[in-house]
Amino acid sequence: MSRKSPFKVVIAGGSVAGLSLANMLQANDIDYVVLEAHQTIAPQVGASIGLLPHGNRILDRLGLYEKVMEIAPPIQTFNFRDAAGLVLAQHQDMDHRLIDRHGYPMVFLDRQMLLQILYDNIKDKSKILTNKRVVKTRLTHGDVQVITADGTCVPGDILVGADGVHSTIRQEMWKLAADLSPGHFDLNEHEAPPCDNSCIFGISNPCPGIGPGDLHCVFRNSCSYLVTGGPEGRVYWFRFQKLPKIFQGSAIPRYTDADLEKALTESADDNILPDLKFSTLVENKVSAVMTPLVEYIYKQWHFGRIITLGDSAHKFHPVGGQGGNAAIESVALLTNNLVKALSKSTPGKLSPTEVVSIFEDVQSRRKPRVALNHRYSHGRARTEALDTPFKKLMALHLLPLVDEQVVTLSYCAQSPGGECLDMLPVRPHRNLIPYKQELLAEPKSRGYLQWAFTGAYLFMTAVALCARRRVEMPPGASHTQNTSPVLQLGQPSESRAKNLSTFHDFTAMSGVEAWVPGLTPSEIHNLGYFIQPTAIMIIEGYRGRNKLTPLGLPILWLMLIQFVGLEVAMPLYFALYTLVSDSEPYWWPSRRFVPLRYARSVLTACVVSEAVRIGSLYDHSAISNSTETLDIMRQFSFLLIPFLVQAFGAFCGLQEELNQSKTLDLEFHSLRNIYLVVGITGALCYWYTLMNIFRELTVFSVLNDRTLPSWSSIQSIQLPLETGFWTYYLASYLWCVQAIWDLRRVGRASSSVLKSALGILVGNIVFGPGASLAGVWHLREQAMSRTSFHQEDIAGSWDSLSKS
Repeated sequence: MSRKSPFKVVIAGGSVAGLSLANMLQANDIDYVVLEAHQTIAPQVGASIGLLPHGNRILDRLGLYEKVMEIAPPIQTFNFRDAAGLVLAQHQDMDHRLIDRHGYPMVFLDRQMLLQILYDNIKDKSKILTNKRVVKTRLTHGDVQVITADGTCVPGDILVGADGVHSTIRQEMWKLAADLSPGHFDLNEHEAPPCDNSCIFGISNPCPGIGPGDLHCVFRNSCSYLVTGGPEGRVYWFRFQKLPKIFQGSAIPRYTDADLEKALTESADDNILPDLKFSTLVENKVSAVMTPLVEYIYKQWHFGRIITLGDSAHKFHPVGGQGGNAAIESVALLTNNLVKALSKSTPGKLSPTEVVSIFEDVQSRRKPRVALNHRYSHGRARTEALDTPFKKLMALHLLPLVDEQVVTLSYCAQSPGGECLDMLPVRPHRNLIPYKQELLAEPKSRGYLQWAFTGAYLFMTAVALCARRRVEMPPGASHTQNTSPVLQLGQPSESRAKNLSTFHDFTAMSGVEAWVPGLTPSEIHNLGYFIQPTAIMIIEGYRGRNKLTPLGLPILWLMLIQFVGLEVAMPLYFALYTLVSDSEPYWWPSRRFVPLRYARSVLTACVVSEAVRIGSLYDHSAISNSTETLDIMRQFSFLLIPFLVQAFGAFCGLQEELNQSKTLDLEFHSLRNIYLVVGITGALCYWYTLMNIFRELTVFSVLNDRTLPSWSSIQSIQLPLETGFWTYYLASYLWCVQAIWDLRRVGRASSSVLKSALGILVGNIVFGPGASLAGVWHLREQAMSRTSFHQEDIAGSWDSLSKS
């Protein structure tokens, strides 16, 4: 803002939330005052704080990120340990990996250090008042008045309660509402906050085995440890203990120094490392505090001109490191709203209605995200405390099997959705995972459409499956003859040719009706729509995001196609894809990545597999005992693709590091070539089929490439043939439209869904369903590979600021 605003914000609490808000208001020339109850603005209370990438991003816009990095080492190594201190999993170079993906690392430092940095950045220290404990608040028509313990009355336009989990401002807000607007708050909410864990947190002098930048998570039954190495070798540690039951409200226990000493003594022999006991941390402690862990999000955060933010509105389990970052986010969003509203206000004041609107927007936009923070932190605490047999399985047995990307996702999945200061530029940087402000729109969930899509695909699967069962044997055929798409081996060629008229032609490799010197129109038609979904299934199977889902097993899907047909298997595949791809992290560019050695091998594997199948179609009757072998080759050649990809990938050398842009470029170009080749193949096969249709009297005769034996045989298979074709066609078309809508939903595209649906329909008519599917998947790949959609604007605003 270019002028001093007469608008004034009263901030109760010199906390991380309170001082962060003060710095944000200072940057926008909005008047404020901070009322701190303690004698000093940055008291040492024995606590540490973790700053995640999205928190550091906001500090960077305030010019404070580099000051944090000057005193605090980033987390470099993640160590996950069992009760004996033995390593379950270890991931190194995490500082660079997080910077590559999110632009910023994870950092731990004394809470006091961060408060000092925030305080030192305040230009006018007279706005920070200590020994000013708030005891009462009053609302008038035009402002709010805050009364401190020494009798000082501080007026302002709004009051922000940043005074922690035991917030005085929240209590005062409830009292005012009870008099002025009964029913505004839940009268029983003061008894609602639950607590099922206690925590001892402390700071120790250097301990052997805990280096700066180390993070250790120790899993134990009913308790866990979080230990990190910080500045100057200091060790920050937390011991979380599950309580025997859930306490609420006034029943939540309060701990004394005697309780602390008893707990420290009882846990002294716990292993942090194989050769480091918890007692060593205790012996070297600078400070330690025992406290109950309240985890709660209050229903209503504001009343009149008063709002609570930070721990006074939302409190999480500290194991997730979300508390301080969430507080910084909340005050950043409030600042954004105030700046926008005041820029439109000529007198520089806001009416009661405008203030309530600002507060309501902050609450409505922040609540879903802090609920996500709460669920993540609580779930992680339960996992590390081995709370259930399933949690124990995850922590002790599955965690060692997952790669570093999955671990990074667990810690930083919520970073890209973080708030920032819209009005302040940030230094240009390239991160593999864009923040929501760098996208075309804020990512959203599918909502009820998730189930609508899934239901539609499952319905199509059921229709196709029922249609297959309607296939009847031709007159005179034996009921013992094979009617599955997989032919009985050893059956004479003439018998196979007769029985093929009863098979559903819309299945993998079932279109060949006899050994002929060349491909039939039916085989060419089948190739036009079969090779594209096959290639896509293989590619999706190698993406990191699908490893722990059924989509990560392409061989199973190819086997399913072999036995039930494409028209049954693919809608089911689409349904499962829909279920696993809703969350925004699924669409991160880094999780899209296919290992380069496999990306280079998919096309070659598909070509080799198809060559094997085509070679088996020629007449080899002159070769004795060749029929059965060729039959096997024809039926199962496409099942070789996953094995060929693995084999070819093994010869492509070691994959380059993910943070090298050349590797990403090569991987994208390899995938683009796959889509191009299978797309052109689909179009050519489709056009060839159309030419045959125009030459022949009926489509059915083209697909079967011979005169049918009788009208009854035609009727027995015509319905399932048509049903199978249209089922797959509709499912494929819907999946393509969904893919475009998904790109728009997660902010990777801005095109109209209706126009795109029409374009895909035209593409299906002109180029065929196979080519259209490949084309849509190429566009999807291109959109997912982008890391920013507004980078030019960010760089431009930074350059302008630098010049000024």
